[in-house]
Amino acid sequence: MGCLIMFRGLGPVDEESKLPDGELSVAYFKKEPISNSEWEQELKRKYGQEVLLHMLNRKAVFEEANVRDIHITSDEVNRQLKKDMMGYDSVKSYYDEMETQLGLSPEDVAEEMSYRLTLEQIATADIHISDEDIDNYREENEDQFEARKQFQLSVIKVASQGEAEDVLDQLEKGANFTEMVKEHSIDVSSRDQEGKIAPVESDDPFLPKEMLDAVALLQINDISGPFQWDKDYVVIQLMDIIIEEQEDTQHIRESIRKRLALNEAMPLTELEKLLRDKYEVRIVAFNGL
Repeated sequence: MGCLIMFRGLGPVDEESKLPDGELSVAYFKKEPISNSEWEQELKRKYGQEVLLHMLNRKAVFEEANVRDIHITSDEVNRQLKKDMMGYDSVKSYYDEMETQLGLSPEDVAEEMSYRLTLEQIATADIHISDEDIDNYREENEDQFEARKQFQLSVIKVASQGEAEDVLDQLEKGANFTEMVKEHSIDVSSRDQEGKIAPVESDDPFLPKEMLDAVALLQINDISGPFQWDKDYVVIQLMDIIIEEQEDTQHIRESIRKRLALNEAMPLTELEKLLRDKYEVRIVAFNGL
């Protein structure tokens, strides 16, 4: 999503936040106040150069987009976001990850996606890709454009094969899978989600092939196992099959055109620098940019 660091407020200002000199404090350590200016100076020292550069890149890129009459629509942003969300449990889990890892709200994510798509369109605007090139690429990589299938699994992870076989035996006798997760699973992250793990594809390189082969044959709510997963063992239940909506031919061809054009285009970081130079960006607060 690009380099962006967001800083959130620490809460409402109250009378206790005011220092004798009138400045505001943002925190206390052993009753010693940390002033707002101290905080801001530390943020600027550590992250100011990166944030400033990002601000200037955005100004230069959007100025160039206006000159070239390039405008990214909300439909284009949402379509790309939908692709990026594949592999997450839900839309919420995707945005939770963006918040946790990058400090981005859903609105921030959409803005950053618009910026990325705008930059890519500028980079490829003058590159011609023939229909023949597009046809050849699609023919050679047909599997890339099939609707992706993902499997939503719940797992019970235990330390030994014997434990896994005992769990499976109880399930076959009618035990509730969710309750068995709570009682037996040693995987904390999935246990807190009733055993659910992130949706997986049939060729997921991080999962045992034996398990993936079995998943492909299951019906929804079927249970299978045990399977060795790293040093542990799992019993699985297929909760859902998620099939990505197939893109129409026009969008597929445009995706291929863009991919081939980006292969020929200059690196995007170089383009950002080129545009900063074009629009006479000068940085006077920091050195080394």
